[in-house]
Amino acid sequence: MNGLQRAGIALLVCGALVFLAPSGAFSSTVAERGTTVQTASDANALVGIEYPAAEDGTRTVQLESGQADEGGGCFFVCSDYEYNNIGITLFTDQTGASNLAVDQIEVSNTNGDMIGGEGLREEQPENGMQAIRGDFRCSSSGIFGSGDQQHDSTNITVSLEASNQNLTVSLDREITVECVQD
Repeated sequence: MNGLQRAGIALLVCGALVFLAPSGAFSSTVAERGTTVQTASDANALVGIEYPAAEDGTRTVQLESGQADEGGGCFFVCSDYEYNNIGITLFTDQTGASNLAVDQIEVSNTNGDMIGGEGLREEQPENGMQAIRGDFRCSSSGIFGSGDQQHDSTNITVSLEASNQNLTVSLDREITVECVQD
């Protein structure tokens, strides 16, 4: 065998090895990926919810006697402090298409003794889809003059279903209304 034949056989063997050897590319890989899923806050959801009379960042409405619309006077017997037209919730359509319609809304409370005047009611506001407002009363005690408001509370549950041709949103929210004791 001469040198040229040996070189040809060597190149042939090298070519076969290169052909059979892995190419350096990968056929699979493993990678860890993190995913975080969060729901939007009530104010930023598809059906936005505001709590107009609630303390900032809570769903609690505090009724203080100094803010009452009337009542609280005592002459041996005290009249209740009365709070009229208190905003409980305001629902807004934030879908972008602004075509959600309220299909169903239910409002309930745990303490009917605190509900006064026109009670809990639904309204169609200019700046939203639906609003819940209420009139409340808080008992007072004393003998003469201005009575001391007594502590009491009620939980109001609002259930809403709204939809358009592509989307249905259902939600339940509980709001606490409390009489702040003097």
